[in-house]
Amino acid sequence: SSGINAEWPLRPGDHHEDTVLSVDFNDKEQLCISGDDVGVIAVWNPSDFTCIRKFTAGSDPINAVTFNLRKTKSIYISSGPLIYEYDLRNMDNPVASILDLHEDEVNQIATDDKGQYLISCDDEGYVCCIDVSRQPFKCVSKYQVHENICSSVQWVPGRTAEVVSGGMDCKIKHRDLYKYHPLKTITEPTVQEGIHIYNPPFVNSIATHWKSRYMTAAFNSGRVGLWRLGSRKIGYVFVRDLPEHQNGAGCATMINPNIVITGGNDSFINMSYLEVPEESRETNGTETAANHKDSVISRLFHGKKINWLSGGNFESDKQFSIFVADESQTITKYLYR
Repeated sequence: SSGINAEWPLRPGDHHEDTVLSVDFNDKEQLCISGDDVGVIAVWNPSDFTCIRKFTAGSDPINAVTFNLRKTKSIYISSGPLIYEYDLRNMDNPVASILDLHEDEVNQIATDDKGQYLISCDDEGYVCCIDVSRQPFKCVSKYQVHENICSSVQWVPGRTAEVVSGGMDCKIKHRDLYKYHPLKTITEPTVQEGIHIYNPPFVNSIATHWKSRYMTAAFNSGRVGLWRLGSRKIGYVFVRDLPEHQNGAGCATMINPNIVITGGNDSFINMSYLEVPEESRETNGTETAANHKDSVISRLFHGKKINWLSGGNFESDKQFSIFVADESQTITKYLYR
């Protein structure tokens, strides 16, 4: 039978001694990496929670960690304004680093589905693209996309050189990395009946999945929006609202093409399953909610403000795990069967 089982695997001091800010799960390698507020990175086994390696990348917070989808032995971390690549087979020293690309703190990093490029965003509103297929790393694009802090950036699936980013200017920018002007600027959709607004609509987090045409955005207002990628001329089209959060939706992730997970400042984790009928088609750039069925798998009270979420298939295709970083030193694993 289906259900959610919670495990509290990491005791304070085992892997981290300060607030965990970031976590990423690689379901191919069945490995997790996490980073904390004082520069410590841990690589660990999600089955028995054994710490494989623990090291320090400096004293700055580790705001982002990610695996390379193709180079499965490569991990990337952001430490303050710096970005490093480490090889899981030898983590004594970074394989490569970017030291002078960002002048302010990096908030998110993500590799493309070919494992060749990495995008990053920072507190000054810049979005950068780095060629990580060769050494030394090469910056291929850098633009100030947002008026102030850019909090989140992701690749547009199936669109080479296209990314989406969100920031404290309350805007989502869909852009081609090699063009100055954005392809489309998206703001929080018009408030619908029954949707409650709690805070300003800063864009806290954006999520895409390389096998899905959907994009999810978590707003500081508490709303969570869902868009679908249309033609190149149309771009992303708003579909509907997903379950909201009180006091702000802090982070969002898509652990597979059909499951969206969001975490909020209200300490809740919402999981929504997206069922898209085969007959659903784009019509003049619009879609109706009648063409979709959105069912909430679960609404979990986690008990602490959520800093970051990651997840994926765990040991089999019939169950998945969610890894939660919150204000504590520990990471929680939720297993859904």
